[in-house]
Amino acid sequence: MNIKYIKMDKLSKIEYMYRNLFCKIKEENNIIYIPSNKEKIIKKLVQKLKEDEVDYIIKDKSVQLKYNELDGRYINKYMIPEILDFCFKYLEKEGKLEEIYICTNNFNRENIDIVQELVNKVKVVNIVTNQLRQFQELEKRLEKNDIYITVSSNKRKALKKANIIINLDFQNFNGFNINRNSIIINCNQNIEVGKDFEGIYIQKVAISTNKVMRIFSEMPDMDKDKLIEAELLKEKDYFSRRAFIISNKIKIVNLMGKRTIINKNEFIDVKKKQNVENKTHIA
Repeated sequence: MNIKYIKMDKLSKIEYMYRNLFCKIKEENNIIYIPSNKEKIIKKLVQKLKEDEVDYIIKDKSVQLKYNELDGRYINKYMIPEILDFCFKYLEKEGKLEEIYICTNNFNRENIDIVQELVNKVKVVNIVTNQLRQFQELEKRLEKNDIYITVSSNKRKALKKANIIINLDFQNFNGFNINRNSIIINCNQNIEVGKDFEGIYIQKVAISTNKVMRIFSEMPDMDKDKLIEAELLKEKDYFSRRAFIISNKIKIVNLMGKRTIINKNEFIDVKKKQNVENKTHIA
């Protein structure tokens, strides 16, 4: 993952005039310094970012630039266990959750690691995927180690009774019959869930840490959540990222919807609706 930090450089009047006149930007240790937000400077900066194949930027508050920024999706992905704990607390549940549903079409090492970790947290992990054959082979391999998951590609039935859905990489839910009172933890770009959806949609989380991280003092004018996300992505794999979260005591402060903080009353409301649904299904 190629991430760059963008800072407004502190310059003398003469340096400011010179670098603006010749559109001079400079880079040191993965930090790009610009003299101003003038159109020619920003245009040159965007060109450089594209040429360097930069995936994401983090910028200080004074920089006026439109480019891909970290949006919290990776925090969601690597803090799924903590998000579930936060949900359990609001739902007033104890012990293991009955089941969760994981939506993924990417059969890769990281997603397999996520599944295997979550198996220890819930009683049943259901995989919903279009890559049926590969995940069914995983299901058989895990079963040999007494690890049990279920795999489905049925759009009409797979998510119909799902109370908690973790979306790892679905681009949309087109064609899926989703429980309208479910809790969706989204780890991908913002997706639409339908106008009749009355559940909880977790788009990102607000986080904090009591540890004094070096990156905070180096980038004091940048968003701390984004700085943590960037540091997280520097780790090599899923479990090293999980270790980073634990060792740095990163905690969830709030769950966020598309625009606002999700409060406890919303969980209480969804819990009531889910209980009614469950009784209806049993009946």
